[in-house]
Amino acid sequence: MAQANAHLKQARKSLGLSQLQLAARAGVSSRTVQFAESGQNVSSGTMRRIAGALGMEPDQLVRIDPGTGQDAFADLPWSLADTFRTRRPITDGSMCRDEAEVIEIVRLMRENFSIHIQKWGSEEHQEQALKRDEAINEVYFRYEQRYVDYWRRNPGCIRVDRYDGTICGVSIALPLTKEAFAAFRNGELAWLDISPDDIDDQSQYLLLDSVTEFTNRCRRPWYQVTESLSFVLLSQVARLAIDPNGTDFEMVSFSASPLNERRLKTIGFIAEDSAEPEFNYPIFWFGEDARILGTEEFSNWSTFKHFAMLIKAADKASFSRRMLRGLLGVIKRRQKPHYDYVPQRAA
Repeated sequence: MAQANAHLKQARKSLGLSQLQLAARAGVSSRTVQFAESGQNVSSGTMRRIAGALGMEPDQLVRIDPGTGQDAFADLPWSLADTFRTRRPITDGSMCRDEAEVIEIVRLMRENFSIHIQKWGSEEHQEQALKRDEAINEVYFRYEQRYVDYWRRNPGCIRVDRYDGTICGVSIALPLTKEAFAAFRNGELAWLDISPDDIDDQSQYLLLDSVTEFTNRCRRPWYQVTESLSFVLLSQVARLAIDPNGTDFEMVSFSASPLNERRLKTIGFIAEDSAEPEFNYPIFWFGEDARILGTEEFSNWSTFKHFAMLIKAADKASFSRRMLRGLLGVIKRRQKPHYDYVPQRAA
């Protein structure tokens, strides 16, 4: 969701438009314009339409203070609907270029995570999260090496969001073996003890490890970074899962901060009774379960799976088209010119 800044009302008045006239131009209700001008949340798509009606970019109208409690992940999975309707490409992120870039990303994760913690949740929750964060810093080399090892085993585990050559955020998801997944979910396997041997090329059992934006270094508004990163996450899930719409598809994660917990619930995760054994992170699980029937988590869970499957299907269709074009190209290159025989008249 987005909140408008003071420029919205000023821009409307400078054009001599009433709220009703602006609403008609933007294709929204006048009540929506009233909500936006009063600082209430409206969807990112609505804000784009209003900005377009004013001849402005959405960035010029949206409040970009990350302390306001906004989070582009709150739009998931519904924000993807506009993307599919308009046939815009889903951002799938970039692969890490080399080991040095993986190490740089780990350093950025450490620098930015404490900032995330301090902007969300109560003082008590922030204090607990910061203590856990300090405990990770005490084993930094082990923490760094595990991501390098994961990248070597399966480069698709780490996807970055780039803008103008700058890394703006990272999404890390691990396709686990069934045994490792069950052990982590039950609180029997420590987060830092997951080894490359526990990772597959693709799996129906994913560990959502980290989704972190590096807002202090990116030249885009923070909400654009988080929106782009949410698309990277969903496309990454589509690629690492064998069948994200299958009844046996599951994900597991953990909450290292109040923001983590909020985002997991947005996707459709539910809290488990177990905890990660080394840092005592609460475990969250994403799967088909009677506990979420009739809840908002169930709606988000089923919609997330649906869009992941759409992305996977689109990938397959694109791959098939590329294969067909390649095959036709080979045939065309190998095909010899054919000349029709024309008999010569006798002299």
